[in-house]
Amino acid sequence: MICGFPPWESASSADERFAAFTNGQFAAVAQHWNLGLSPALVDLLSRMFRAEPRGRLSLQQIQVHPWMHGPERRPPVEEE
Repeated sequence: MICGFPPWESASSADERFAAFTNGQFAAVAQHWNLGLSPALVDLLSRMFRAEPRGRLSLQQIQVHPWMHGPERRPPVEEE
């Protein structure tokens, strides 16, 4: 939703992107793709994509993550 395309084709270790994301390589992949994500967002997503459920952020941890409370940005106004 952030970038406008899905990060992987299938949620399996056979998918190279899925394997990279869930094995702690999200920051490197995001930088390679030149997505322009903020360091706070990369941190949040890296901690959400962990393969081991106990290693992932809880909903409460996500809600208090600094990225969730960053500057408010309104969508651009559509010109007619």
